[in-house]
Amino acid sequence: MTTSMRSRLALILCCLNFPLAVPAQDKPSFIGKHTASPQDKQAIEQLLHSYTAAVTDGNEAAFTSLLLNADVPFTATADVTAGADPQHLETRHFGQFRQAVFLSGKHYKQSFYNVRIDQDGPLAQVSLDFLTKVPGSGQGGYGWKVLQLLKVQGQWKIASEFYTAYPLPAQN
Repeated sequence: MTTSMRSRLALILCCLNFPLAVPAQDKPSFIGKHTASPQDKQAIEQLLHSYTAAVTDGNEAAFTSLLLNADVPFTATADVTAGADPQHLETRHFGQFRQAVFLSGKHYKQSFYNVRIDQDGPLAQVSLDFLTKVPGSGQGGYGWKVLQLLKVQGQWKIASEFYTAYPLPAQN
């Protein structure tokens, strides 16, 4: 066994013996004390309102202004998990979303539920349940989204979005 192999084996064994969670009494007092403000929470809630309004109004420019840029990771989990090769996994599917929501000629109404916002300074994570309907058709979908937000030049921007998506159940 080479020295390199012994070093790797020692590192692996060390990691296997490392506990995943430190007992609460051993946790430093500063851990978990995130920096957040009521103003930031309000600004993030406004971003979420602007998101649903842009989708509902079909306002592509308003929606795009919420993104950090057009290349952010933005995808449904089904687009990347079904037999995908992790070495060639692509998560930047905003173009597909744009085509379906803003260029297809369909109109949608989107609502968010169970919104949870976690923030530490210029980084925030939002998780929520969503419902998207095609008004008057009974068509649409629902799922769960996780958005990563960055505060850039005083503005919150969507840096990534991943979501599950399911068709609406048949109405009886």
